[in-house]
Amino acid sequence: MKSLISSAMFSSLKYQDFRMTWISNMLSGCSYWTFSVGLSWLILHETGNSTNVGIVIFASMLPFLLVSPFAGYIADKYDRKSLAFLMYLCNSLFCFILFIFSLLNFYPLFLVISIAFILGVFRTIQEPTVSSLIPNQVPKENLLNAITLNAATRHGSRFFGLLIGTPFIGLNILNGGQFLLLFSFLFQIVSTYFIFKIKTKSVGESASDGDIFSSIFKGIKYIYTNGLIFLIILTVAFHCAFVMSYESIMPIFANEGLNDNTGKFLGYLIMMFGAGSIVGNLMLSNANNNSIKSKYFVISAFGSGIFPMMLSYAGFLNGDLVITISLSIIFLIGACQSSFMSLTTTMIQKVVPDGIRGRIMSLYLLHAGGIMAFGNLILGNMADIFGYAWLFRLTGIAFLIYILFVLSTQRRFKADIIAIL
Repeated sequence: MKSLISSAMFSSLKYQDFRMTWISNMLSGCSYWTFSVGLSWLILHETGNSTNVGIVIFASMLPFLLVSPFAGYIADKYDRKSLAFLMYLCNSLFCFILFIFSLLNFYPLFLVISIAFILGVFRTIQEPTVSSLIPNQVPKENLLNAITLNAATRHGSRFFGLLIGTPFIGLNILNGGQFLLLFSFLFQIVSTYFIFKIKTKSVGESASDGDIFSSIFKGIKYIYTNGLIFLIILTVAFHCAFVMSYESIMPIFANEGLNDNTGKFLGYLIMMFGAGSIVGNLMLSNANNNSIKSKYFVISAFGSGIFPMMLSYAGFLNGDLVITISLSIIFLIGACQSSFMSLTTTMIQKVVPDGIRGRIMSLYLLHAGGIMAFGNLILGNMADIFGYAWLFRLTGIAFLIYILFVLSTQRRFKADIIAIL
């Protein structure tokens, strides 16, 4: 462990509180992805269409749109460690409740939607709270390393969580979805223990900013009057709308494109996305030159659009080749998309003052998660009508057009990226 921490790639892990946060985030991410895949598969299996999967995912992400501004205020007003612990604990409780309902084969759509929404509320508060803790746990020169390592494990948890959970799907004790919901609860309760262990004291400025609405307005005003922050968040919104809203499409892609009737290949797809995320972010964490980091930004942006277009043609292949090619492309999508999101998060964290960081990160999540909520709802419905292949192509092309427009017309943007990173 000491030799691992001493390497440049893992340098921020030498700080104990960040190390506890890092482990906790990885386990919480494992919980989220085993929960998401297990629930999506149960809904698809019970109802037979991806529209209902999209509705459930929409419900889980809707709080990012409705609650985010208030979540940022809360993250800046109260002790962030205590708040994070409370959110982790609440997540554990509701993961357990849904697992029990699944054992009873009692999961009517309205109940699943309600629990998905409640868990989304907890996650909406948890995300900016934990993100705002990290800059208080490591020196500024280690911040990019800490954020990329955190992102590597957060996104990589898709791989680790499903690597552990997916092999159990073939057993006859529980069905695949029930097994994944059980693992979701177990991962979440252990992650709660690690977040409890940290000692970081971190509180923002909300207490001195007057009432809640003036405090929230201060964060909104900061975003829309700071040209660079606005452009970063706008780019994240387009990225999430076009090429990161695939959760509602993946079950039908696995079912129709890979002839998956058990849920195993859906798990493998999410695992490979996570594996790509790990590799992409570890490469990024080792980058020590601003020019190299800016090149990563451009490469990851273009890869985020190109590789989904390639995936749309995988279904035309036959036999084992379709599975091999699909998993390989998903790996590259994971590497590009998670690196892109890590870089934009780092830009925000480095520029924004500590006192309003919770509010800005919550508004960042509003533009990301809120957009993905509607994206999954719309794409899930469109997948039933047009099929998954055309959606992969159209969304990939749309994001490529946007990123080409920004990089060709906003020339100062690239210079600012180099300066910040």
